[in-house]
Amino acid sequence: MKVGFSYVTNESRRHVGLAVLIGIITGIIGAIAKWGWEVPFPPRDPNVFWPLDATTRVTPPKVLLDMMGVPDASYTFSGVQLPVDVFTVHVLFSIIFAVGYCVIAEYWPRIKMWQGCVFGFFVYLLAHVIVMPLMGLTPPTADIPFDENLSELFGHLWWLWIMEIARRDLRNRMTGEPDPEKVMGSR
Repeated sequence: MKVGFSYVTNESRRHVGLAVLIGIITGIIGAIAKWGWEVPFPPRDPNVFWPLDATTRVTPPKVLLDMMGVPDASYTFSGVQLPVDVFTVHVLFSIIFAVGYCVIAEYWPRIKMWQGCVFGFFVYLLAHVIVMPLMGLTPPTADIPFDENLSELFGHLWWLWIMEIARRDLRNRMTGEPDPEKVMGSR
């Protein structure tokens, strides 16, 4: 069934409460997938330091936490000290966008264009090109190296694609039916 941009699903086929639960689950899955993306394609050069503090390599979540005056929090796993505060921001960001995505998908199927990659592209634009530079969490986009922008762009496409696959599978398994825009009994 082809649906246009103005198509909204039938209310009787929506599972909004379930979409929230699936959003939480897929947000966690997405955060882990994005971390995995950043292993072979690191978004920041570990030798380049934040311009405001020449002693540390800082990520946007860390800058945000510092701006808010949140004290550092960490844990040790397998002998490695890890920043639980930064990880929490990373996972919460993913969960918030995943819940929104999953709920909107129940109403407006077009959000799932290219299996979520279009939404991922717009999240990248909103977060990395507009909001984070305006908030001072990152330098202006033009001052960020090309490879960092490339890693973040494709990382966001990967992030949403993985979340869409998980969303669709979990929803279909939990409800026993296809997405709301699909004809019942179809694949």
